[in-house]
Amino acid sequence: MADNTKDKELISRIAEATGLSASAIAVRAGMAASTLTRIMSDRGAWSLKPASIAALREAFPEVFEREDDAIRSAYIEVEVLPSYAGMGGGGTGEGDRVTTLVPRQFIEEKLRARPSDLIMIQARGDSMAPEFLHGDQILIDRRDTSPAQPGSFCLWDGDGYVVKLVERCPGKRGWLRIFSRNEIYTPYEVEADEVRIMGRPVWVGREL
Repeated sequence: MADNTKDKELISRIAEATGLSASAIAVRAGMAASTLTRIMSDRGAWSLKPASIAALREAFPEVFEREDDAIRSAYIEVEVLPSYAGMGGGGTGEGDRVTTLVPRQFIEEKLRARPSDLIMIQARGDSMAPEFLHGDQILIDRRDTSPAQPGSFCLWDGDGYVVKLVERCPGKRGWLRIFSRNEIYTPYEVEADEVRIMGRPVWVGREL
């Protein structure tokens, strides 16, 4: 059975803002009164179709503008790496500038960061499985670029952007060891000035 709680809340907010009943709201939006009254009556699990929501938005733009403003204030835009970051061969980072929304509370209170401190990447490949999987959205903290504490980093390795484990090479000052979680991939060593560490992953989003 569908959950129409959000639809009820939307209709209630429109009613509160306008002083109209559910049936009057429906009529003003050009739809049958029953489209909204049956949702509010608790008889069955009726829900709003996208076309009905669009009609409500057109009829009551001021209510939806307040909703949109509330959403925008709760989220912050963060830059997205234009191309993927490979877990194997890497992407080039070429493409138009794109942003995504990340909860403001997470950025400001948990990370104590500014939007410019962060970048979101999309991972491809299986070399970092099971820590990161193909298609993961990974938030990178650009303030943390030191492998003094080894771990996962996003970096430019000279050929593309990749997500790898990075550590300093013991006994080889100025060299880094770059390797994968998936042991079928071969580790390699490079001079530190041959790569550019973008930052350390701090959050991952994954499709179930």
